[in-house]
Amino acid sequence: MSTMSKNNDVIKEEPLRLTYLKPPLDTDKFPLASYQDVWHKFIVFSHGKSYGKTEILKAIINACEPEMLLPVKFKKENDNKCTFLGQCNSNAIKNLIKQRLCIILPGNFEIYLDIVLGFISKEELPINPNKIISQTFYQRYDSSKKILNLDDFENDKLLAYVFCPLSIPKIFHIVLRSIKQGVAGINRESKLFIRELSMKHNNLTAIILFEKFFYYNLTKLDLRFNQILDVEHLRYFSEFKITELWLDGNPLCTQYKNAQDYIKGVKNVFHHLQKLDGIMIDTEKKLLPNVQTHYLKDASKLPLIKQFVKHFFTMYDQEDRSIMNGLYDKNALYSMTLGSVTNYLHKQVAKVLVTNRNLLKFVDYAKCHEFLLRGPDKIISSLKRQPSTLHYIHTFNIDLLYESDDLLVISVQGIFLYKDISSSPPLLFNRTFTIVAKEENEYCITNDQYFIDGFNSNTLVQIKNKIKQDVKNVSVFVPTIFSPSEKHQLIVLLQELTTMNTAFCFKFLDNVNWDIRRAITNFTKMYTLNDVPPEAFQ
Repeated sequence: MSTMSKNNDVIKEEPLRLTYLKPPLDTDKFPLASYQDVWHKFIVFSHGKSYGKTEILKAIINACEPEMLLPVKFKKENDNKCTFLGQCNSNAIKNLIKQRLCIILPGNFEIYLDIVLGFISKEELPINPNKIISQTFYQRYDSSKKILNLDDFENDKLLAYVFCPLSIPKIFHIVLRSIKQGVAGINRESKLFIRELSMKHNNLTAIILFEKFFYYNLTKLDLRFNQILDVEHLRYFSEFKITELWLDGNPLCTQYKNAQDYIKGVKNVFHHLQKLDGIMIDTEKKLLPNVQTHYLKDASKLPLIKQFVKHFFTMYDQEDRSIMNGLYDKNALYSMTLGSVTNYLHKQVAKVLVTNRNLLKFVDYAKCHEFLLRGPDKIISSLKRQPSTLHYIHTFNIDLLYESDDLLVISVQGIFLYKDISSSPPLLFNRTFTIVAKEENEYCITNDQYFIDGFNSNTLVQIKNKIKQDVKNVSVFVPTIFSPSEKHQLIVLLQELTTMNTAFCFKFLDNVNWDIRRAITNFTKMYTLNDVPPEAFQ
């Protein structure tokens, strides 16, 4: 029996279950729907198809429009059933009943609801969403710099019980109102005193607010990696003096033919803009080159690309490039081109790089095909002949040129020098890789285009100041084999050499981090001393 209050009268009512199997026709018969001090329980049935939490809750919230439903304590019971508690008014319940407790998901898929009205009182379950949101705000607000970080707000650990996607306008409004109320309770401020606001990775399609939440000191706005289709959907911020704006990773960026049109379109809304996507813009000069450390579309491939770049150049900078075996596909192509190298020492090095495929420098065009190397053996042999290098990864710019489910094309630009020529100045390189997914979540290079160029004298001084590092501090790369198929091949090889069984071959290899040479050396020593147990050969 739940104890509830309505109009200051204490009443007792049993929870009441409404079911989609027999949808009620008249909500006025259910006074529990109008009580504000109870949690209603929502039971969702998907009948044979599994849906994600966000997909389900967004559809139900949208079905309550124009009323508001705030879900808490979502729980997936099984693939076809989930539950959550909700705080809403009777009109939201009526809107769901009008739809016969059947919710349409994108793609015309259906889910069904049972609602237990007055499931539990708020006194019994004292969850305060507004307070939780305010506490999350304090963790994300830098009061000294006046920076508010709402990046990926929905997945904040402090919001474990509360569903708060900023992509739903009404929930976004609730979040900002809760934040403002929390601040007002301390500072008695009617608006948020924020200079910088970051809202990356929130699936925002637009920002539509009808309340003034911010003071006019807001000058920096970061909306990267959302789903904003049109800059006009950001008109809310047009009256602020936004001088710095980030819009990378939004669909609107692809709607402009060139950077000039992009800048013009954005400035129609943000009149005071000085910096767009990290680049200073000048209406007089019309266009400045856009150079970014990572241009990676929606950044979903960023971890994979960073891992590949670090892995490749760490191995490339080792004394013995034989460890790069396995990186190139069996039909991989490699070509190298030299630009305007003017330094005397670099010219001497260039003589060693006999595979220069610069068509402007060719005398004998018959070698054009010869200098296009095919297959890992020829490629690795060519790389081993090149002088040892040191790449400065912190200078790298990375562009994602193309991506599909199983293929990436990336361009890496940065600075390096030849370690054996200590007096030589650094060089600029650009390397374009085509990377293809293989079995067991592995990737191989199928095309490697390598370009080397020199710096002019004016730029060289700046570059030398930027890369003050100790050339000797190059991390030693210890190759590790993760692929199950590669481990199996090494086990088979060790079995053929030693006649040991699979279990002992695995043990020998695993003890030396799958270094086959060390495994054979250890076996030979132990076998000579008669330390290999008889069961290893059973």
